[in-house]
Amino acid sequence: MKEIFLIRHAKAVDRENWQDDDCDRPLKEKGRKEFRVFAERIKNLFPGKITIVSSPCARALETAKILSYVIGVDVKTTELLLPDTDVDNYLKVLKKFDGNIAIVAHQPDLSIFLNELVCINPSRINFKKGGIAKVTKKNGRFFLEWFITPSVVEDIE
Repeated sequence: MKEIFLIRHAKAVDRENWQDDDCDRPLKEKGRKEFRVFAERIKNLFPGKITIVSSPCARALETAKILSYVIGVDVKTTELLLPDTDVDNYLKVLKKFDGNIAIVAHQPDLSIFLNELVCINPSRINFKKGGIAKVTKKNGRFFLEWFITPSVVEDIE
């Protein structure tokens, strides 16, 4: 069984307030703090052996590094996960990295890819910033195990 975690980057600086290349747009301080707390609270949901693969864009890479710090795993980057990529590039990432994987990337790409795996209409997926979907692959088929967002965990405490 392979576990796949699809993670949308945490809250970033608003696009309209950013003058430089969009790929350089960083997380807001609030986004960093919120995702760090979220990752700490759910760290036991990740398997012991996992590869974190991130888009090279600042907001995704910062999110991946926060998760990396919390669960003690290095981050790998790939341009296959740049914004507005297609499903085939996500599938290439899955094939390139054996074992369990956490993919940190962007919307709407994550919803479209999740739809490809488990047949949920992407317009019906509310993939909030910092949200994580866990998908398992069993016998060649993909199953959505759970979907959680920082606000859900915050509401539990």
